[in-house]
Amino acid sequence: MRSGMRFRQILLTPLLSKPGAVLGLLLMLFVAFFNPFGLRDASDRHSETWLLRMLAPFYSESGQEEVVVVLIDDQALTSMGASWPLRYGEQARLLRLLLSYQPKSLFVDLLYTQRRYDGGPTDSLQRALGSFREQNVSLILADYRDGQGRSLVLPEFAAMADTAPSNWSGYGERYPLLLPNPQGTLRTPALQLYQAACQEQDCSPEGFEAPLLVRWGYWSDASMRGFVDLAGCDVRGQRENWVQTFNMLVADAFRSLRIAGEVERPQPCPYTRTLYANQLRDPSVAEVLRGKHVLLGAHIRGIPDLVSSPVQGLLPGVYVHAMALDNLLTQGRSYWRAAPDGWLGISLSDWLELTLLLLAGLVALWIPAQPYTKGGFLYRCVSHYLFWFVLLSSLVLLISVYLASCLHIAPFDWLGLLLMIGLFYAYLGEARVAEWWHQRTRRTSTEKES
Repeated sequence: MRSGMRFRQILLTPLLSKPGAVLGLLLMLFVAFFNPFGLRDASDRHSETWLLRMLAPFYSESGQEEVVVVLIDDQALTSMGASWPLRYGEQARLLRLLLSYQPKSLFVDLLYTQRRYDGGPTDSLQRALGSFREQNVSLILADYRDGQGRSLVLPEFAAMADTAPSNWSGYGERYPLLLPNPQGTLRTPALQLYQAACQEQDCSPEGFEAPLLVRWGYWSDASMRGFVDLAGCDVRGQRENWVQTFNMLVADAFRSLRIAGEVERPQPCPYTRTLYANQLRDPSVAEVLRGKHVLLGAHIRGIPDLVSSPVQGLLPGVYVHAMALDNLLTQGRSYWRAAPDGWLGISLSDWLELTLLLLAGLVALWIPAQPYTKGGFLYRCVSHYLFWFVLLSSLVLLISVYLASCLHIAPFDWLGLLLMIGLFYAYLGEARVAEWWHQRTRRTSTEKES
């Protein structure tokens, strides 16, 4: 009987003596669970984007030389004496040039969904597409699917090459590798190119169900200096990885003093090796293209097809396919993905966030009103909010690193967690700081009077 009363006293006393802490804990759990006004989603996206930017200099270069983007832009069209859209015959010549350099595979990020009566006959383009099959080079055309999942690629072109869906929705910032469809599961461009590369190793299709979180590299390839202008670009070997991360960290910490573009786009040049369509007439590009995965895309003024990178800002849409392929070549099935769903359909990351917030709140309830002044060092430390904030912050970061490195799960909203716990503890510890300041001021006044 007495022990039961003692237990209730231990349990209820903190709740009754710290109503502000109870309300703060309930508010944190409400924000984490119900996501009011999208606050948690916004914090989650910012945490993820920021971390991807900070880790970009450390991204492995092992797949960089295996992927090449060939870009058709306004300057290339002018140099070729052509206009957009290219006529079928001009596209055929472009594809034959690419095939002459013996790439490992080619993805054409151009849509062939509408018949162009001003584009000339399609015979030459069909023959050029068929040449890839004859030479056993994997050729994939971008496919656009309608609301019923039906392919809109013109049948005469679809018969000459494989197709891969390039439009999807409902995946946020993730890159799906497999898409459900009434006609069966479809493989997106990056997965098709990756599996075409590892056919000789009997690459199994299992393990790619989860959408991929695209990790963007930072350093441009210095070996491309002979083909493109890298002035103003940060190239590999220019400085240490940690130095670049520190520079970006400082720029982000003093964001209001910097131009927004310098913070959001620290690297103005793409990570993926890039050539331009007019350069294909130069035989020296053979060393860049031979045996590589080539992605042909367009970046035409007034025709927006852009993707946002946390490192390079806005890039032509073909680069997201190139970077997703680079992730697969570098990480295989160990690519970063969202946490799996757990109990009640709530993801593992969300449960961890709720657990850490609840732990922070319960710890705050049992921290004494006044810090201990007697006993050992550790005994005195546990009575301070700062000690617990540092400990819980370290725990949050360690869990995030473990999820990413061992379970290949995208980091959860660690920035939002640290902000909520920090503000919560700062509010609860304000009375202690005020009392300390008052005592210090009174002591100083006394010393002056004496």
